[in-house]
This record gives sequence, structure tokens and C-alpha cells, in this order.
Amino acid sequence: MSGYSLENKSLNELATRIFDCENNSICISYIEKWLLSQIADNLANTTSQIKRIDAAIQRIYITPQISVNELSSIACLSKKQFERLFHSFVGINPKEYTRIVRFQKALAQMQHQAGKEINQAQIAYASGYADQSHFIREFKKFCGYTPMSLLKISNPYSDLFTNPV
Repeated sequence: MSGYSLENKSLNELATRIFDCENNSICISYIEKWLLSQIADNLANTTSQIKRIDAAIQRIYITPQISVNELSSIACLSKKQFERLFHSFVGINPKEYTRIVRFQKALAQMQHQAGKEINQAQIAYASGYADQSHFIREFKKFCGYTPMSLLKISNPYSDLFTNPV
């Protein structure tokens, strides 16, 4: 079959079979088998990718201060591949997801300390923030209030950590 230069070996084999085929129903059978094999290969690849992203997400819950470089290493992908894959499955980038998890952890900590004196530095550390000022700044970005201001007007609530992931 000269004149064709398909880089995909299986597609090249399919083209050869179809070119040599004289019966339309057999040609259709070849095409159907090839398409089903492509779907199966794609599904296996997607399952593998989901497992990689899931492993990274599980690590974020355990270690919310983890870097994207460490997460990409866990997923055995380059940083760029990991970010692209994470975004395609989760809908946001891994850094933003980590920020949400830290915020939710902080809310859960505040929820469990309701009625007690709140130690913002302890909550910041336990939630994965670098320090108290980082905690307050991020908290304000998410809800528009500092942690203490929010406590004055409502009781914080997070159900993210009530059921294990």
C-alpha cells in the first residue's frame, strides 16, 4: 500500500486490510474491531490517569501544604502534564484545589473548636498554611472575612472532613 504514510501502526494495518478486502461486511467488521480496540486502549489509559490523579488528591488531604512538584512526582508525570491532566479531571488546577482543601480544613478546625478560645496559629499550622498571616490572608480571599470576623457573625461549618474521602 504505497502512497500512504500513516504513523499509527494499527491504523496502517487497518488501512491495508480494508484496501485488500473485497467484501463490505468483512471491511465493516475490521473497522468495528479496530474501533473497539481503540476504545479499550483509551479506557485503560484513562483509568490509569484517574488513579494517578486520585493518588495526588489523597496526598493533598493528608498533606495540604504539598507542592505541585511533589504531586506531579507522586503521579509520575511532568509538572505540566500533571497540571493539565488534573485540570481536565477535576476542573481546577492542583494549586487552587490545595487552597480549597486547606480552607476547608481550617473551617473544620474552627467548627470543632466552637465555643472554645480559637488559636489561629494552631489552626493555620494544622491546616497546612505557612503561618498565621498566610492563613488569615487566604481565609479572607475565600470568604471575605478574617477568621475572627467570621466567628463573630456565624458559626463556621465544613462537611468536607466529616466523611473520609
